[in-house]
Amino acid sequence: MKTTCNATTLVYLAKLGKLNLLKDLFKEVLIPYEVYVEVVVKGKKDFALEAGLIEEALKEGWIKKQKIKAEKKLLKFAFELDKGETEVIQLARNSKADLVLIDDASARTIAESFGLNVKGTVFVLLKAYSKKLLSLKEAKELLNRLIFAGFRLSPELYAKILQEIEK
Repeated sequence: MKTTCNATTLVYLAKLGKLNLLKDLFKEVLIPYEVYVEVVVKGKKDFALEAGLIEEALKEGWIKKQKIKAEKKLLKFAFELDKGETEVIQLARNSKADLVLIDDASARTIAESFGLNVKGTVFVLLKAYSKKLLSLKEAKELLNRLIFAGFRLSPELYAKILQEIEK
């Protein structure tokens, strides 16, 4: 499954120590150069532990970075998107990605308007659970740790996700 990924999914999964779920589920993940700069280059300057983990995945070759330039029709949304989100959407369009991992709501809506299949970090955890890469206990624990790490999730959505996990 050809997958492109934005910074938040990479960072949160790395914070959880579960970056490898991307490799286990999708084999290869494409990121635009701007996302690399955001999570690795700037992350290392800020002494972020996840920067090193993501850099290691790049060295292993299952995360691949690509330079990309956004088309004019995508740039009209630039006031709502950061540069990384813009490049992720463009990379997904150029590579004909099957899946785009973005957590930001407005970026997701814009990506969907281009016909892209958009999911986020929680989807990765749920998919890993459904593929038996995580136990029920691990899935619940990771969801809680995700929230404690600063991931924003409404109480209603949190309850719905827990219900789905416990089915």
